[in-house]
Amino acid sequence: MLTVRELTAADLAQVDRHLPLNRLDQHAAEGSTYLVAWEDDLPVGHAHIAWTGTHLGLPEIQDVFVAPEHRRLGVATALTEAAENAVQARGNERISLSVSLNGNPGARQLYDGLGYADAGVPPVRVEGEIMLRGQPFHADDTLVYLTKTI
Repeated sequence: MLTVRELTAADLAQVDRHLPLNRLDQHAAEGSTYLVAWEDDLPVGHAHIAWTGTHLGLPEIQDVFVAPEHRRLGVATALTEAAENAVQARGNERISLSVSLNGNPGARQLYDGLGYADAGVPPVRVEGEIMLRGQPFHADDTLVYLTKTI
């Protein structure tokens, strides 16, 4: 059975062994939220919610990841819905996220199906070195921002 809950200190080591928590440094520093999807006792996916400092000034779903063997089984949908519920519980009426303009059509299809719409801002080019968990990573992508009223 699939469940989604907030990442806790007690779960951190186990989740970190199975999933790439790329925004863990930001999570600790910014008071953001990581949600983890569990299939029984196995972490199978995560989503990061940035509450502040986002491109559109709205709570933003970031760093959605589902283990390859659990893709197309509803995990990303469950994570997205859990993020929407967390954002709504904090009194927010809108949520945002970004998707690759050309690199991940499955994600765009998922979010379109969940009611996300183009935010009406120009695509954002992300190019250069960024830090993920203290390690440099070369980013080269164009992002489209989507929003949803919840």
